[in-house]
Amino acid sequence: MKLSELKPGETGVITGVSGSGSIHRRLLSMGILPGTIIKVARYSPFGDPIEYEIRGVFLSLRRSEANYVEVEKIVPLYLIPPGEKVKIVVLDGGVGFIRNMSRMGIIPGREVEVIRPCCPMVVRTNLGEFYIGRGEAYRIYVR
Repeated sequence: MKLSELKPGETGVITGVSGSGSIHRRLLSMGILPGTIIKVARYSPFGDPIEYEIRGVFLSLRRSEANYVEVEKIVPLYLIPPGEKVKIVVLDGGVGFIRNMSRMGIIPGREVEVIRPCCPMVVRTNLGEFYIGRGEAYRIYVR
């Protein structure tokens, strides 16, 4: 899907940047790179430009520029109801966070099942059942 199709509050992971010449270079220089998480912050009053958050920085793109960016819509694990199986897309954290999650079998590409949704969250992976805090669950993006 195109980046311009995401609604305010939705999150996606960039899968590709098309375009040629200056527009392609401009998007890449702004940090719009494949594998990066991008959130729609808000639309302007007339719907163009759109403000996005990427790596803690807010930037505005015209809808025509956002059409060059391919994204996959993702949601935090915390929002998944119990009993549902989902696929891990990306972990939004540092080396320690990624190491801790990988010890539980929570790595991109793997499937997890939500057993209990809150306080703490319980998930089942191929390695067993594990407790995950709310803050951690917000940094695990799934589809």
